[in-house]
Amino acid sequence: MFVLETKGLTKKYGEHLAVDHVNMHIEKGDIYGFVGENGAGKTTIIRLITGLASATEGNFELFGVDNNSKEISLAKKKLGGIVESVSINMSMNAMDNLSLQAILAGVKLTLSDKENLLKKVGLNPEEIAKKKVNSFSLGMRQRLGIAMTLVSNPEFIILDEPMNGLDPKGFIEIRDVILELNKEGITFLISSHILSELEKICTKIGFISHGKLIKELTIEDIHNQSKKRIVIEALDLEALNQLLKDKMNLVDTKIVGKELYIYDSIDINEILRFLVKSKIEIININKSEDTIETYYMKLIGGSFND
Repeated sequence: MFVLETKGLTKKYGEHLAVDHVNMHIEKGDIYGFVGENGAGKTTIIRLITGLASATEGNFELFGVDNNSKEISLAKKKLGGIVESVSINMSMNAMDNLSLQAILAGVKLTLSDKENLLKKVGLNPEEIAKKKVNSFSLGMRQRLGIAMTLVSNPEFIILDEPMNGLDPKGFIEIRDVILELNKEGITFLISSHILSELEKICTKIGFISHGKLIKELTIEDIHNQSKKRIVIEALDLEALNQLLKDKMNLVDTKIVGKELYIYDSIDINEILRFLVKSKIEIININKSEDTIETYYMKLIGGSFND
């Protein structure tokens, strides 16, 4: 059973097809990264799942319960999320925001419960006790938002662009919170266009473009399919390329801009020894492989635009 499975999920706004027959699969324990350009359909799908919009066609199952079933309201109690923006009262402190969220969720929280929720997301209850949220950094607000989703003790959390606008410190803080909560058994769906951050935390990626889910792959699969290469910078790449082909029997090479890419299965140290022995000067040499971003660009046959 999947935590979330969509079946031909489709959404039209007039003549515009925002979501085009999407079939996605999220298993228990996944940190599922939802990758796509702005306007690809990520937020629309999240709105459909959370009940903020209705599908034109298709359906989805949440914890094995069909969204058209009467039992879906019970399944949605296991779901928490932040869609588009964090719903926080900026004039109140963190504790009062948690209290308000508890009232809305029909949950009773003790002072100790609220302190523990703040600690779970890396906020110190004593340090922020008297501070209004409008004095918080963006990263602190995002962490408070996640704490508020935890009020109802969800098993599945959806985060829509949780890293937008964050500085590097904020990235690290949110990343650590997600990883810790995932260790406790919470499944995540995270939509983002900051692919370098998703690559560090996700177990699975769904690539979407123009409303269509192109592919779902585990991070391990992506790394296995990404083309590994040795990259050399030198003054005369043409001559170096020909020399390596003649003397080292390399066949899978390519000059890209000011660099020589070697795709052959060969140890970089073997190439280094040859270059030193042959007294060939180079500017730089390193190993590289495709990132999620370059993989995505290849999938859609174009460039990725933040």
